[in-house]
Amino acid sequence: MSPDTVLKNYWSGNEEFADLFNAVLFNGKQVIIPNELENEDTEASVVLVRRNHMQGIKAARDNIKIQKKSTVYGVQFVLLGLESQEHIHYAMPLRVMGYDYATYKKQYDNNARQYQDVSSGMDEHSDGSK
Repeated sequence: MSPDTVLKNYWSGNEEFADLFNAVLFNGKQVIIPNELENEDTEASVVLVRRNHMQGIKAARDNIKIQKKSTVYGVQFVLLGLESQEHIHYAMPLRVMGYDYATYKKQYDNNARQYQDVSSGMDEHSDGSK
């Protein structure tokens, strides 16, 4: 069994995950509540289109959790991600930026598609004519 698999399984527990973030971010204060955490899909894939070139990007984080119920500091939605490394990897910040980009691009594409659907529907009259 690989160390990566062991770490992914260990950090998938809400208690352990919350303990880590509370210790690192809040000096041990119990701000992130384990039973308020929900697992999130760790895989993101997008298609980049530039001129006549298309490229698919697929990325998967180790662990992602959402805390939707948090009212700490007026925040209603918190997304927490965790990447485990066996050895120091100096390009890791770039890799995480790629994950973030893929997530934001996916959100942008979904929003653009919804906006396009709404705006195209506005061009039609109630009888279906344009």
